[in-house]
Amino acid sequence: MASRSAREVAYETIRSRIITMDLKPGDELNDRELAQELGISRTPMREALIMLNIAHMVVIKPQSGTHVAPIDLKLMEMEQFARFTLEKEILNRIRGRLTAEQEAAYRLNLESYRQLERDPDAENRETRMLDLDNAFHRRAFQLCGMEEHFDHMLSTFQHIERLRKFSLQTEENKSVCAAHTRILEAVLRGSEEDLSRALSDHLNRYKLSVEQARQHHPEYFTEGTVRPVDHRI
Repeated sequence: MASRSAREVAYETIRSRIITMDLKPGDELNDRELAQELGISRTPMREALIMLNIAHMVVIKPQSGTHVAPIDLKLMEMEQFARFTLEKEILNRIRGRLTAEQEAAYRLNLESYRQLERDPDAENRETRMLDLDNAFHRRAFQLCGMEEHFDHMLSTFQHIERLRKFSLQTEENKSVCAAHTRILEAVLRGSEEDLSRALSDHLNRYKLSVEQARQHHPEYFTEGTVRPVDHRI
């Protein structure tokens, strides 16, 4: 497999730092400093920032510089609807078909999450909780032999992933285990309607996280899509 280009490394590194809120909305991005930090030239860094601008994660304004884009609520809604539509289809493919071993793996995931909930001082707690959350949702795709679909879906989401970082710092994170349990019970014994409702209720709770996050950082959000600047390389 060919090694990743400097541009790809820069893109993935900056994207990850934006999603994890290491780089926050409004933070200035200096291509020279970032290039030096990653040990690459400025050209691939500038190309990576242009790619991030197209993905609505970075705002490039002539004379004003480059900054981390605010969380776009409209794009967030679109991302979450796309996720609900795809994940509902995948969950229905395994509904009523889990083996005892597969159910046990789901329940181990839930218990691991609960343990982290009870231990606010656990090392790398937020990252581990996000990983367990993703693992829960990815499992159905794995059982269908379609885990690449989940990975691709997650890699294309920009705005909802940043919000998930906020939700772990609010009371909303305490709803995750109960919501996952309802989804699992619907997969085990529920109807298609039960499953749709459980998944919808879970994925739509992001709106409560938005409300809480905006109380503390209203400047982090925008109501509509920001059109990328046309920068030609």
